[in-house]
Amino acid sequence: NVVTSIMDYLPSSLASSGSITAQDRASINEAILKLEALNPTEDPVYSPLINGVWTLRYAGGYSEPKIPSPTRDLALFLYTGGYSPGLFALGLAQKLPSQLVEVGDLTISISRGQPRIEAKVDVTLLGGSEESVVVTARLEEDSGLRFTETYESASVLGQTVDIPEALQYSRDLYVSYVDEDILVVRDSSGVPEILVRN
Repeated sequence: NVVTSIMDYLPSSLASSGSITAQDRASINEAILKLEALNPTEDPVYSPLINGVWTLRYAGGYSEPKIPSPTRDLALFLYTGGYSPGLFALGLAQKLPSQLVEVGDLTISISRGQPRIEAKVDVTLLGGSEESVVVTARLEEDSGLRFTETYESASVLGQTVDIPEALQYSRDLYVSYVDEDILVVRDSSGVPEILVRN
């Protein structure tokens, strides 16, 4: 079963995906290609299966270069698919001082009403109080296979900032597979993300 095999390859959480070997990444990519060929959902963008609460378990990313470049992340952000709101929220949470906060899992809620996407990372502060980092985004249907995703706001530890329209980042998202359990999307450069329904 292709679905079972892809679940076996996925890291237990996005936080542990940094330990994925090149061989594991290749196996995940092969499994994604097999899974996409079996997509049971016609015009997945319009499917109600898209809606729900998902955990981002794998973000394909880019292989690490042999020589690190200080401008590489900026170039990837500007000239490729960039970052998803979920990875942006996780990045914001991970920038909080590790001695003061414990970063939880990333969940992505997709609803029928705008903003359709809420990417949320729960954080536990020193002393036990719970807060969160939340990024919201609009999701516009462009075709049966493609959405446009546009950031609207970010909230860090209760402080919300609406992103001015001129600075709102947007990206194309292609839904290549969706069923009751798994959602696979690709950005415009083809980099996959795998979400598992909660």
